[in-house]
Amino acid sequence: MNKIYISVVSHNNDDLIEENYTHLPKSIGNYQIEVCIIDNVGSENLKLICSKNNIKYYCDGKVRGYGGNNNLNFQLYNPKSEDIFIIANPDTIIQNSNFLNIIEDFEISKVDIFGVKVFESKNLEVWSSHNRSFPALLDPLISLVFKKKMFAHDPDVIAYPDWIGGAFMMFKASSFRKLEGFDEFFFMYYEDTDICKRAKKNGMNIKYNPEFYIIHEAKRDGRKLFSKNFFMNLTSMIKYFYKHPTWRIISL
Repeated sequence: MNKIYISVVSHNNDDLIEENYTHLPKSIGNYQIEVCIIDNVGSENLKLICSKNNIKYYCDGKVRGYGGNNNLNFQLYNPKSEDIFIIANPDTIIQNSNFLNIIEDFEISKVDIFGVKVFESKNLEVWSSHNRSFPALLDPLISLVFKKKMFAHDPDVIAYPDWIGGAFMMFKASSFRKLEGFDEFFFMYYEDTDICKRAKKNGMNIKYNPEFYIIHEAKRDGRKLFSKNFFMNLTSMIKYFYKHPTWRIISL
C-alpha cells in the first residue's frame, strides 16, 4: 500500500494539532496515511498526543525554518516515488469527507503539485485565492500594506496557476525529491512561491481545483505592519526577487 505523508511543523501548536490531525483516518482509498509532526519546541504534551494517536513525532532541539523542517520530514520518512507528500499548517483543517475526492483528483490530474480552495474560517464566508501568478516587484508590498493581493485570480475556476500557497500543498513524492525540497535560503515566507517557480522551470505542472477545499484559520502575523513576522516576510520577499529577478513592476 502506498502512503500519504502529511508534514506538519509545530511551534507550541499542541491544541491545534490535537484538534485538526488526530481525527484523520489511518487509511484512505489505496493509501495509508502518516501524519508526521516536527516539534520546534520540545513539548512533552505534544509528544504524548502523538503517541496516543499513532502520529509520528520528531524533535531534536534544532532551529529550522518552515522549509527546512518540512525537508527534514521528507528525509526522515523517505517516501517512495509513488507516495504523496503533503505540506500542511497546524491551523489547516482537512475535511474527512473531502479528502478522498482531493486524492482521487490529484491522481487523475497527473500533476506534480496540487492545491484547493482555501477558506479562512469555519463558516466558509472568507476565502483566499490560491490561483496565483508569480508576483511582480510591487505586488507583495501592496499586499502587505493595502491587504490586496495583486497576483491572486478567480478562486472559483479550475486553473493551472504559477503557484499555490504553503498552507496546503500536495506533491508527488518523486517531484518533491527532484526539486530537492524547499530552498532553506528562505526561513519563512516565499518558500512556497520559490518551489513552484523552480517546478515550472523544470517543466512540472501545478493544478488548482476549487471544487475541493480546506480551512486555514491563519493569524496572518506576516501582514501586521512592523511586526517581527512582517520583517521576516519583507526579508524573504527581497530574497525571492534576488533569486528570481523580474522586470514587471505590478500585476495587471
